[in-house]
Amino acid sequence: SKDAPALSAAPLVANAHVPSRTASGAPAAQPGPESEEHAAGAQSETEALLQVRLLAVARAVFQMTRICMGPLMVDMASEHGYTAEQKGLLLSAFAGGYALTQIAGGLAADRFGGAPVIFVGLLSSALSLLLLPFAAGAGFLRLWWLLWAMGFMQGPTYPAQLVSTAKWSMGSLRSYASALGAAGSTSGSLLALGLTAPLASRCGWHNAAAAMGLATLVFGAVWAAVGRSSPALTVASDVAREAEASPAFEKVTGSMRVSFARYVRILLARPVLAVFSAHSVHNFVRYFLMAWMPTYYSEVLGASPDASAILLLIPELMGLLVSIGSAHLGRYLQSSATLTALDSRRVFASTAFLGAAVGLWMASEMATAKSVTACLCLVQGLATLQGLGYGANYLDVSKYNGGVVTGVGNTVATGASFLAPIFASWVLSSDGADSARARAEDWRRLFLAFAASNLVGVAIFVPFCSVTPVDVVESGAQGKAKEQ
Repeated sequence: SKDAPALSAAPLVANAHVPSRTASGAPAAQPGPESEEHAAGAQSETEALLQVRLLAVARAVFQMTRICMGPLMVDMASEHGYTAEQKGLLLSAFAGGYALTQIAGGLAADRFGGAPVIFVGLLSSALSLLLLPFAAGAGFLRLWWLLWAMGFMQGPTYPAQLVSTAKWSMGSLRSYASALGAAGSTSGSLLALGLTAPLASRCGWHNAAAAMGLATLVFGAVWAAVGRSSPALTVASDVAREAEASPAFEKVTGSMRVSFARYVRILLARPVLAVFSAHSVHNFVRYFLMAWMPTYYSEVLGASPDASAILLLIPELMGLLVSIGSAHLGRYLQSSATLTALDSRRVFASTAFLGAAVGLWMASEMATAKSVTACLCLVQGLATLQGLGYGANYLDVSKYNGGVVTGVGNTVATGASFLAPIFASWVLSSDGADSARARAEDWRRLFLAFAASNLVGVAIFVPFCSVTPVDVVESGAQGKAKEQ
């Protein structure tokens, strides 16, 4: 623009000074543009590392607030006399609200940045946990609506986290940031499963819920002070590039209809559908294990509740260790040019899917709780490599519409999470088996079915994934067509 030279010249005038000289009178060496760029680059990388680590902690906090409801429900049900059906309704209330705001959250993050969306989610989650005892005392229906509202307000935070992660991470840092986010999710589960029940047994579930709420509120204050949506210097340039990259859409037509058509084309692009499919398969397996393994350990393997709790924590811990190690490994492999970004997505996604398939097949042949736990360590440990597979690919496939892509993808994957326990119950009750041997055979078939679903994930994701943003490709094609 015509005003650009004046804007860029102002800092030069403000910083102008008479060159200093050495004792001999010769001009002293002045820092050149290369040294200034190097210092700025080092500073920006430090800031980027801080932000992606804060985003990983945010993901851990959100996961903690969600998972802690399971352990809390044990004491809540005992105090208020909830039936099994009521417990199921309460535990599903969060997901009911959560699934409704994924796309809206993605749109908000694309438009306003991820930081304010994340802050609202932290504040609402903290207040929900602090109000939990009062809602429970007021009756079942009020408690259900509180949990639904908690999920409704937290739903936008997942796409917001990925949008902000994409802004802060480039090159090899993208793999590191995605894997670190997966580690944050696993850490949150471990915190909830490891701390909630002991706190509730020693201090009461009211105080345990309050402690979780206060911890969330404290991190919310930290986020408000330090968290940022994107590097400040790139905000204006990103807006300008988006306007230039999509002249065939809003800028030229200003039409809601054309905008909708644009979103449809982006969401139906093969690389985007490949990510959605991989995410859905991952959730399908993951939430089967989370929902049904306690029942399997108790009814089939004969493990006590205390033993089951400890044994089911071990695969989560394995997942945490692998995700932390893979974050550094993925960054090294890309920064050293050992793997390209596309090769990295394919290798880690394939390893995760195939490893989970092998682990579930092995589990189907085991007959003791410890041996099944060892197999689940393989499943969960390798499954966390998806942070470098489809998880990182979410950051690649869209440059200007990442929030919408993530919101729709997580909505689709939430559907798979919902269907997994239902599918499992259908398999287990399909022949009405009553004997121990018949039930064990039904579980074996169930493990094999979920193992096979991982092979579907490999078959769809690996050939169709891409690290080229589909909206940039489409915008380029539209621009060329306009020129012609």
